[in-house]
Amino acid sequence: MDITPKSESLEKILTGLETNFYVPDYQRDYSWTSDEVETLWIDLKNAFKNKTDYFMGTVVLKEHSESEEKFDIVDGQQRLATFSILFSVFNIIGCRFHLQLDLLPDVARNEHNKKFAEKMRNIAIQRLREASEPDNYFLHLNKKDSPSFRGIIESDGPLLITDEDLKIVKNESRLIKTKKIFIKKILNDFKGADSIEQLYSFLVHIVKKLRFISIRVKTDYEAFLLFESLNSKGMDLSVADLVKNKILMHANGASSAELLDNWEEMMRSIESSRVSPVDFLRIYWDAIRGINTTKKELYKFICHYIESLPATKTAVEQFSLDIKDKAESLSSFANSRLIFPDCIQNSNKALKYCGEINQLRYATCYPVLLYAFSNREDLIDKLAELSLSFLFRWITVGDYSVGGAKAVFDEVLKLLNDPSKTEPDIIAPFFKHEDKVGDIAFQSSFKQLKLQDNALAKYIVSKVYLYSNKAQAIPNYSEIHLEHVLPQVSKRWEAAGFTIPEGTLIKDWVYHIGNMVLLDKTINTKIKNSVFKVKFPEYKGSPFPDTNMIYNVATSGRDWSPEWIIERADEISKSVSDIWPLKKN
Repeated sequence: MDITPKSESLEKILTGLETNFYVPDYQRDYSWTSDEVETLWIDLKNAFKNKTDYFMGTVVLKEHSESEEKFDIVDGQQRLATFSILFSVFNIIGCRFHLQLDLLPDVARNEHNKKFAEKMRNIAIQRLREASEPDNYFLHLNKKDSPSFRGIIESDGPLLITDEDLKIVKNESRLIKTKKIFIKKILNDFKGADSIEQLYSFLVHIVKKLRFISIRVKTDYEAFLLFESLNSKGMDLSVADLVKNKILMHANGASSAELLDNWEEMMRSIESSRVSPVDFLRIYWDAIRGINTTKKELYKFICHYIESLPATKTAVEQFSLDIKDKAESLSSFANSRLIFPDCIQNSNKALKYCGEINQLRYATCYPVLLYAFSNREDLIDKLAELSLSFLFRWITVGDYSVGGAKAVFDEVLKLLNDPSKTEPDIIAPFFKHEDKVGDIAFQSSFKQLKLQDNALAKYIVSKVYLYSNKAQAIPNYSEIHLEHVLPQVSKRWEAAGFTIPEGTLIKDWVYHIGNMVLLDKTINTKIKNSVFKVKFPEYKGSPFPDTNMIYNVATSGRDWSPEWIIERADEISKSVSDIWPLKKN
């Protein structure tokens, strides 16, 4: 691969009578956030202030076969688009300076300043298009971004400058948001009688002093190798981008519209889930392709698989359809909105369990669930239930390693892929660790459970309430708080003489499962750090029997104590094996 990197300024890159840069449709849409644009602005201002060059990263360009002046942008499209928007703002300011008196109002509209405005406009427009070719703009974004981008860079005003005009609207495209940020920054940072001269100097600095490493390649293969290399060096290309690029390249241009549509549908499904695109591809490769890999090695395995496919429309389309369909399956059970307690009303039994899995933020079971949802619907209810109960016992209560849990799920997945294995064979790995997650070990560990995560503790106490009272729902869940009877801020209790066993810490009792109940939000807020004699009368009449029972016992004269906390934990632990059951049938 014959590649010669060049250090070039924007003056050298964005120039030429026939020069055109295209963002291929397989590249991601414009995605710079407001924070990224503002960070760039700060860097540009500092470089200008210090009169120094500033390195802006790499731009990788692939030549079109029919012209040496037409290029696809392999890397760098986000930066080039952002600078083009900035140049369009400079262009409008230069164009409207003598017409729009509320623009840079401190600057006199004399011939001296008008010349600077005109010079600024000329430099800016020359970085957007060839001066002699008014319709030949250098940069062309992908199909989705193109209309908005062209509207921005072709505009010559008037410049909207009021606070209301420049307000960032949530649903606006990121391209428009970037334009508004640049306008606000210029108006805020360049004030005074000489601001038009300062703006001109600032633009000249940007055009001449920002440095890019420009790399130009001739073939898709060379572009692809660079794509991989840049990604391995931690640059802004994800494994998902690489896979999309690999699919399109392997298809040799066939059905690119259909392939992109499949890809976009996959991405929409993943956006509604708890996982990232890269995590989904790893889960997919584990579940469907039978290769358990790390994120670091994932792309290598995907490449080998794609390269093994016939370079035909049918083979590549089928693969893209498959990942699209599997993403849809995953988003059904790993949906970010499928969580406890809403999930318990779901008519689909498996999704009830999956909602709790999502609430507890488990993901180790996802390859097994994806395989079952796709290939073994007869087992999905059982596998979802066992996944929840096993992970709750192993990770949340037992505090054993995620790696150990993964080894169990890897074994289950292997058995699922063996057509000779029956249901008892497939679920057997869940029951191999009786000493860690069997009912006796589970109950023993649960009695000692300490929880500083309030959301997790609220889930557990809520599950105990639902089971003990045969309830179907918890009304107004968002209005129910987790109450620590011995409060998290316990100075008043210690001053009142609350004592703990020697060798223990106060937090051992504050976060003990036996110290927690459910309580209405308003009451919890009212009494949160009060001593027990002030608290317990407020428990009277609580819709939660456990909370009300504490009131009943306390009225007989008993004070809250470590012994009472232990008694409650022992009582709760008797039911946990039924709440999170690990049973073969």
